[in-house]
Amino acid sequence: MATAPHSMFARIYDLLMVPNDRLGLRRQRARLCQHASGRVLEIAVGTGLNLSYYERADLVVGIDNNTGMLRRAIRRTWESPAPVDLVAADARSLPFGDNEFDAAVIALSLCTVPEPERVLAEIARVTRSAGTLHFLEHVRSPRDRMARLQDRIKPAWETISGGCRSNQDTEGILRNSPWTIRDLWRSDTGGMIQGTATLETAGLDDPL
Repeated sequence: MATAPHSMFARIYDLLMVPNDRLGLRRQRARLCQHASGRVLEIAVGTGLNLSYYERADLVVGIDNNTGMLRRAIRRTWESPAPVDLVAADARSLPFGDNEFDAAVIALSLCTVPEPERVLAEIARVTRSAGTLHFLEHVRSPRDRMARLQDRIKPAWETISGGCRSNQDTEGILRNSPWTIRDLWRSDTGGMIQGTATLETAGLDDPL
């Protein structure tokens, strides 16, 4: 949800995340980032809430198209175990060459960015062939009751959350992208997934 262009959302984003972090999102953030190693690209870095969890990275490059978010992320760069570069950029057209990164991370953003299919293709372009994608995303729940609720709240939720499409089939988008999901965790409600993906095509999905 970190790519909303308006400055007001940047000012309230951290406050909105507090209840979620207390309910377990902080633990999921740590799990998301702890195995990302080498040169790491974080898409939609937002206010930098993930930066303190990059224990194995040599460098983290965080991009976001919201400069208000990036200004707030600067204060968190000192919390990161790895050096951090912050770049204002559109995830649909990344300002990097092919194969520049060993890993990529995207959290709560494929549900918000325009053209998520194009974003995933761009991430694949700048990540080396043996690299990994670590994701934590909102998805349309496979449970009918939850999915219907997501459909009903979508217009209001999209407005207050900076554009988050709560009922998007993000898992389907990932599976139809250049990435192959290798492991997958799903929340009890089915509305959130976390896992890793690679650009290699051999092998089967394994549970976390």
